[in-house]
Amino acid sequence: MPEIALRLDHLNLPARDPHALARWYADTFGLQADRHVVRGPGLLIAFQAGEPVNRAPDIHIGFRVPSVAELRDLAARFGKEPTRGVEFLSFRTSDPDGNCIELYCKPDE
Repeated sequence: MPEIALRLDHLNLPARDPHALARWYADTFGLQADRHVVRGPGLLIAFQAGEPVNRAPDIHIGFRVPSVAELRDLAARFGKEPTRGVEFLSFRTSDPDGNCIELYCKPDE
């Protein structure tokens, strides 16, 4: 089977209050909120009314951070300490609806 050039375009997630959750992501990560949608470079998450999935850590949102310094700054804001894995330095936290968020970067970035 030939390889197909796919690119993830957006993510839809259920949220108790889609507008408030979009604002939280915008305020927390410097993104742009427009009603129930949050956008950033190469990122679009649409929140729709519903009960959150809450299947952490199996289901989580992974945000790649540009540098170790930025990852450490974010970790401090969440009261977390990054841990070193095989390929990445990372930490996990949750949004107000309990969705798991993993923030990571390559240790040499």
